[in-house]
Amino acid sequence: MPALILAVLVAVLTVLGTATSASAHATLVSTDPAEGAVLPEAPSEVTFTFDEPVQLVPDGLLAFDAEGKRVDLDPKASGVEVTGELPGDLANGTYVITWRVVSADGHPIAGSLTFHVGAPSPKVVPPGSVTTEPGALPTVQAIVHGLDYVALLLAGGLAVFLSWTVRGVRLADDVRRRLVRVLRGSALVAVLAAAAAVPLAGAYQLGSGLDGVLDPAALDPGLVQQDLQVLALQAFGLAVAAWAAGQRRSSLVVDLVTALAVWSPALVGHTRAYEPSALLVVTDALHLTAGAVWLGGLTGLALTLRSVAGRPKDAALLLTRFSTLAAGLLAALALSGVLLGWRIVGSWSRLFGETYGRLLLVKVALVLVVAAIAAVNRYRLLPRVTGDTGHDVRRQGAALVRRAVVAEAALLVAVLGVTGFLTQKPPGGEPPAAAPTADTGVVTGVASDDLKVLAVLDPGPGLQRRLIVQVQNLAGDPLDLHDAPAVALRTSSVDLGEVPLTPTGSGTYAADVVFPTTGTWKLQVSIRVDEFTSPVTTVDLDVK
Repeated sequence: MPALILAVLVAVLTVLGTATSASAHATLVSTDPAEGAVLPEAPSEVTFTFDEPVQLVPDGLLAFDAEGKRVDLDPKASGVEVTGELPGDLANGTYVITWRVVSADGHPIAGSLTFHVGAPSPKVVPPGSVTTEPGALPTVQAIVHGLDYVALLLAGGLAVFLSWTVRGVRLADDVRRRLVRVLRGSALVAVLAAAAAVPLAGAYQLGSGLDGVLDPAALDPGLVQQDLQVLALQAFGLAVAAWAAGQRRSSLVVDLVTALAVWSPALVGHTRAYEPSALLVVTDALHLTAGAVWLGGLTGLALTLRSVAGRPKDAALLLTRFSTLAAGLLAALALSGVLLGWRIVGSWSRLFGETYGRLLLVKVALVLVVAAIAAVNRYRLLPRVTGDTGHDVRRQGAALVRRAVVAEAALLVAVLGVTGFLTQKPPGGEPPAAAPTADTGVVTGVASDDLKVLAVLDPGPGLQRRLIVQVQNLAGDPLDLHDAPAVALRTSSVDLGEVPLTPTGSGTYAADVVFPTTGTWKLQVSIRVDEFTSPVTTVDLDVK
């Protein structure tokens, strides 16, 4: 046991050494030129600034003219900035720059920038060469990740069961061989799932849909480096665990590499995107370890209880040892799960109001059912097997315990399936809706044949005001957009530039603005209808 503890500690340090700090999904902070800007002459380059370092995917920065034709662009990414050098002979008209980058947690974000040289073009043709609709890809990824979780934790847990839980228990050779076969089969499934996850992750980050899985660019090491690390850890660690189980060997080295395989999912995912990242990665690894030992232990019990039911001493040793371990595992799962869930979700409204939070509630409910079955097992059924109740009663008790642990294992598989979908649902919800109301300071502007903008400025005292912008159709109904509109404020003498907006409802956004002076301010709103279309309207705001 000390060797296993030492191995787990080394695994912690190894995972922490390869994990990097992050602060949730990256957000575009500013662009140069600004969205919708009309420039007197062509810029030499475009710059996108994010709130955290990002990775530029292949063809992640593309430029198009008003006719939808590609314009030469030399892209570069360094830290929080992505730049693209433009040719020096750009003609007057409208240009669209599309961008796609990957956040530190592995999830891509994309958008576009529209600017005009000299004057806007009378017509802008959206380029059709960029695919951004993921289609069924996220669902396939979720299924593959769920399968990987189940198989990985089953294989790792059975390795612990064979090396520690059944130590001192007389197992028939055919039972041991059955356990080893299940371990090796689940290890093979885990490695195959981890291998399939690599091109799926590449296609997801490229935004190319399922068709992009066969694209060589989906295997670009720069995109899928972490997924390749996960694959390597699982392949090596599970191979060693399967070999050691067949040879009936256990050592510090075997424990270490098995732990690294089980902990490999902590290298990627949402926990790395929240602070303190080191603590959350450790917690995630603890969560994985507890799940593996529990799932592997339940499966091992289901496969061995029948063979030891007639030997009270062996049955009592096996069940008491796992029951004691299960109590600690339940506490570890509960504490680590609460810490991870709360740190990622962060509020009750998001817990109940967004998909990630609701999936997390489903997972918690399933774990509670597992805990209830485990309690019945521990306090009602286990005494019938380990007590001095007679041979027949002990055999009946063992059969009931076996059925209960099979039910527990099945529910844990369901928990891991939900976990697979959680990995593909980036946390992040919208604050409660706050629609504009008819009040003083309401102005409207028509942006296109079917879009208009409603702007409301809080009439309260002082120069710090709340600005609400809503995009509507001509009937006055708010519209969900491809992205938040770009809003800029200026007067003849002061230019506040682009104002960051916070979504507050369908098609509705808000910003707290500090106006340096009173008077009439020009509010320019560029509506991001899709990745390539951004109609612009300008309205006057009276600040008194």
